Amino acid sequence: MRVLILNALAAKYSAELEVLAVNLENYLSGSVGVPEHPDLVGEVDKLIEQVAAAEEKLKIINDLLKIEEA
Repeated sequence: MRVLILNALAAKYSAELEVLAVNLENYLSGSVGVPEHPDLVGEVDKLIEQVAAAEEKLKIINDLLKIEEA
């Protein structure tokens, strides 16, 4: 059961990273205006914080999965 939970969390964090990558690209490419968010730098900073958190969580999960395999 532990491995199933860890794999589910790994999939969740990987999906979050994909969504965040798309959102960051959207903000940074400037292809679509975001009038409700005039502070683009602040919004990009928030997204980067979310990326860092998801990457750290995914790293922890991967480390735990390696322990399970040992």
